[in-house]
Amino acid sequence: MNNADDNCALIAIEYDDEVFTIEPDACLKVIRTWTVIDWCQYDPSRNILTGRWEYQQVIKVRDNDDPVVTQRPYTCEPAVLDNTTGLCLGHIELCADATDNCSPLDWLFWEYKIDLYNDGVGTHSGYDFVVGSLTKRQFDNGEVPKFTHNPYADNPNSPFCASGTYPIGIHKIRWIVEDGCGNIGVRDELFEVKDCKAPTPYCLTGVITVPMPANGCVTIWAKDLDRGSYDNCTPQSRLKFYFDGDTSATSKTICCSDFVANGANDELIVDVEMWVEDLEGNTDYCKTVIIVQDNQDICDDIVDLKGRINGDLRTESNDVTNPVKMELYENGNMMLERTGSPYTFGDLKLATTYVVKPTRTEDPSNGVTTADIVKIQKHILGQEVITSPYKLIAADVTNNGKITASDISEIRKLILGVTSKFATVESWTFVPKSYVFADPTQPWGAPRTATEVFGTQREVKQSDFVAIKMGDLNGNARASNVMSGSVRTSGKLRMEIDEQEMVAGEVYKVNFKSNDFRNISGYQFTLKFDSEMLNFEGVESGVLGTTESNFGTNRVNEGILTTSWNSGTGTSYGSDETLFTVVFRSVRSGKLSGMLAITSEVTAAEAYEASEEVKGVSLNARTEQGVVESGVFELYQNNPNPFNKETVVSYRLPEAGSVKLSIYDVTGKVIRVYEIQGQKGLNTQKIERSELNGGGVLYYQLDATNHTATKRMVVVE
Repeated sequence: MNNADDNCALIAIEYDDEVFTIEPDACLKVIRTWTVIDWCQYDPSRNILTGRWEYQQVIKVRDNDDPVVTQRPYTCEPAVLDNTTGLCLGHIELCADATDNCSPLDWLFWEYKIDLYNDGVGTHSGYDFVVGSLTKRQFDNGEVPKFTHNPYADNPNSPFCASGTYPIGIHKIRWIVEDGCGNIGVRDELFEVKDCKAPTPYCLTGVITVPMPANGCVTIWAKDLDRGSYDNCTPQSRLKFYFDGDTSATSKTICCSDFVANGANDELIVDVEMWVEDLEGNTDYCKTVIIVQDNQDICDDIVDLKGRINGDLRTESNDVTNPVKMELYENGNMMLERTGSPYTFGDLKLATTYVVKPTRTEDPSNGVTTADIVKIQKHILGQEVITSPYKLIAADVTNNGKITASDISEIRKLILGVTSKFATVESWTFVPKSYVFADPTQPWGAPRTATEVFGTQREVKQSDFVAIKMGDLNGNARASNVMSGSVRTSGKLRMEIDEQEMVAGEVYKVNFKSNDFRNISGYQFTLKFDSEMLNFEGVESGVLGTTESNFGTNRVNEGILTTSWNSGTGTSYGSDETLFTVVFRSVRSGKLSGMLAITSEVTAAEAYEASEEVKGVSLNARTEQGVVESGVFELYQNNPNPFNKETVVSYRLPEAGSVKLSIYDVTGKVIRVYEIQGQKGLNTQKIERSELNGGGVLYYQLDATNHTATKRMVVVE
């Protein structure tokens, strides 16, 4: 016994262990050195060393039991769509624990393998990823395992946790744990990465009106009520839409018998829930209201003691204006809402006064160009007076009851993209068609609502409005959302610059001139420059007298400079006169003509003669060999996108030459290659779906001399 004592001796005993974990005939070998001292004999201070004994004992530990591996439970986390690969990915906490009879836990060697989609076709003997092997003691000391191949892992250096962001699907993980005796514990587990986030539903807001057709029944589809519902993983084209939680109710049919059953005459109000379901079965819904209108009296009235207001909204040139939000007020309170033109408010109480108010706010820049500024300036100068009261209202975008230079400034900011809407007026305004202007030259007090008074007898009121697009003086605005053709042009205004070899780091003043600047009253365009080659430094005035207000510089970091200029009269200048100057610092060396182009990307490229003839605008470079078109390299988004039959890829080249357009899938497999002889300037390539032999998310890459660009396209069924 340690510190034992008897009549003959005072004994002390201790031992020291040296542990070896890898031995050929044992999983653990301990060399134990015993030391025994008799303090009645041993006295090192007097150099008496007798009475001290040592003995080495070899202890070999053998263990035939494998480590026991258990995987921790995991939960579903929201998934996200990777726009680069087109895969939907979800994060998962994936860790395991192990126990062993003999080896300390931090001495166990860990390794895991993952078979994506559990298909057995991975490059690591059927597995796609491998991480390990390593002990926790080694890991804590900063050591790295031999295999770290798991690009989805949060930490590819840790073989103890495979937590990471993996593609949606069912995958297999194999945990491998080895103890000091060479016993190996293996556990195979399937783990599922799911999309547990419901879609985000968006119904058509307000009230959706549907006219009753002549057959007395109308079918309304749930999908038609969608206004941009989306999901984190499922493409919009593959979302399911149905009514009121019933997956089979993808539509509703309303007939005259429903009017009778609900005691309705002119309109039947139907409250609905539009449900949206993604490919994982997650659902959510939004509520809206459908009003089926019988404004043509297709169905027999049950009670003929109610009023109705019908109406139409058209521009001064008689173009139907749609969509428009129509609100009906009674005693200052909004009672009903409709969307569309024509519109109907039915089943109204008699002996009541109603107010009808139209509103339309989208796309303030619709139809607004420098040509409108030219008209306003001519009006201010008395050169060409605006006589239409509706056009006068359209010109007063500052809403101060007069037309001044402030209106020109406000419109120009919108044209240049400096602002996205007018500060004090909506995109459209409306005046009752029945209103008679007391003084057409002073139309500012015109009402924007219509008041309808019902007596005690049933009657139908016709309440039409004239639609006015604010800022549009020449009637170019689209009155409806149906796309119309582009503005027709006659000839071109050719802007010209002097070709020069740019040297990196140097500052250059690029003078814009023109060989055909004759009788021009205004122009506008987007100057696109290669932002990887040039840095914008500023603008300087020329013979046009431009100032900073004539340029939009809010997107120069993207390589976009917008400009708008106008004059009260047609103006002409010689080919050697500098119209204006743009200052750039060259980032890389190269020819200037390959770094600039005039486009319509933000501000449409248009010029206007004094006769109001519209011309296109282009940019050319003056060289020793003559005048050539300038241009930049740019790859545009395919249109349409998504597509199911064909699409068009457009691209711009600074010079003619061979290009390669490659299309490949999310795995990088090339599906189709187009070898093209591109022309300088804008080029297009039509792509047929039948040429691709597949669908879903694809990528297209354009390779040209010294340039490359890639974009994403979607092919739908």
